[in-house]
Amino acid sequence: MFRKILRLLVKLALYILGDLIYFISSLIPKNKNLWIFGAWFGEKYADNSKYLFEYVNKNHTEIEAVWLTQNKITLELIKEKGYKAYLTYSLKGLWLSMRAKVGILSTAMVDINKYVAANMKIVQLWHGIPFKKIMYNDKITFKHPTLFEKMILKVFPFLQKDVNYTNVLLIATSDEVRQRISSAFKSDIKNVKITGLPRNDAFFLPMAEKVPILESILDLKKRGIKVGICMPTHRKEGKSSLACFFSKDLSYINSELHNYKVTLLVKLHFYHLRNTNIFLYKYSNIIFLKDDDIKQDIYSILPKTDFLITDYSSIYFDYLLLDKPIIFTPFDIENYIKNDREFYYNYEEITPGPKAKNWSEVLQCIKETIEYPDKYKDQRAKLRKLFHKYRDGNSSQRVFNEIVKMIS
Repeated sequence: MFRKILRLLVKLALYILGDLIYFISSLIPKNKNLWIFGAWFGEKYADNSKYLFEYVNKNHTEIEAVWLTQNKITLELIKEKGYKAYLTYSLKGLWLSMRAKVGILSTAMVDINKYVAANMKIVQLWHGIPFKKIMYNDKITFKHPTLFEKMILKVFPFLQKDVNYTNVLLIATSDEVRQRISSAFKSDIKNVKITGLPRNDAFFLPMAEKVPILESILDLKKRGIKVGICMPTHRKEGKSSLACFFSKDLSYINSELHNYKVTLLVKLHFYHLRNTNIFLYKYSNIIFLKDDDIKQDIYSILPKTDFLITDYSSIYFDYLLLDKPIIFTPFDIENYIKNDREFYYNYEEITPGPKAKNWSEVLQCIKETIEYPDKYKDQRAKLRKLFHKYRDGNSSQRVFNEIVKMIS
């Protein structure tokens, strides 16, 4: 009993300390030229935040752009590139967070530092065009705060996992996507700007970032070998197995790929990368990508691939900009919709490519895709027009301009 009371008292003391720090951060004047960035729960250097961060560093030296991370490997990766980066909860990281006028994230407030974010202007870049229902539209996995939790957050605002998106800058790629984002985040549509996604600028840059796997890809292509990328979405934020996706014997798949002169790169979702032993398996024509192979970011190599395989990942919306074949694998679609996520769209109508029911059909689709890469070209063009207003490398610039307007 005594220990339980002691734990409660310690917890209360920490809450009061957290409130004090949050209150102090609200009193510190904000520097409109100091922007902090983060991504993927403070662990990775990737996604929209990364590309906007590098754009600002290269083109707007009047802005002090700082990356915050909780991962020491990520910290060194950014410093090697010559950019400013600090551990989120270091004294320097805390001080910069208190003084920054702008906080830029791609998942939630934990990307940066929610404990000292009082009076900070938040920019939510998110991590993709919504295909699966997200945030307040998600009736399966999204947990709405109870009345009691709302009252607690009023007293201890630093505990909030995210922010009220009423006055947050959000971005979209088209008017269609703008409507979805506004609904999902319960945000006034005027706060959702059509800019394009900064990470898609990688498709149009004159030179892709040189990541370790890139040399192998280029060598394969020189030898006349097609390179595909397989990117299945997560199940239950990585808590559920991907066995349903890789149900076929991988040795058999590898053998068939060898016969087709195809190498398949497999990039698992962030959630599953942390919870898998699949890298123990080695094959001649199947390469399971680790973060080290791509320096934590897949976008620099996507333009070098010849086709995409995915199930329910919104990555295919981005891939439409490359106008390359996409093979869809809805192996467990009924179970997925029932137990994981619902979709915004009718799957058959919104997926411009063949749908395979198993890996035997996937292999046949790969063979046909190599022979007839333009079979679904018109469907891809139609959907690209619906989901992308822009097809250029200027999304980061447009986002930057919107941020400047927001803080002016």
